[in-house]
Amino acid sequence: MSAYDTRAEGRTGSEHTIVVEEGPRWKGPFAEYDKYGEPTGAEYVRCTGCGVEVLEGDTRHATHRDGCDGPEE
Repeated sequence: MSAYDTRAEGRTGSEHTIVVEEGPRWKGPFAEYDKYGEPTGAEYVRCTGCGVEVLEGDTRHATHRDGCDGPEE
């Protein structure tokens, strides 16, 4: 690959290797609490890249903040 060739977006590499950059990582789950401090029974996770929080299991539908490496689905 010459210095003027373009690479596929989201990939980095060299002559011998290609590294695919991963999407966001999710931290949690955390217990969700209502405004009175009582647990709601639901759990949420937080994106380590931008801090967006979504209910556990809804990560595919999360809208990540600008600059985050979250997936564009």
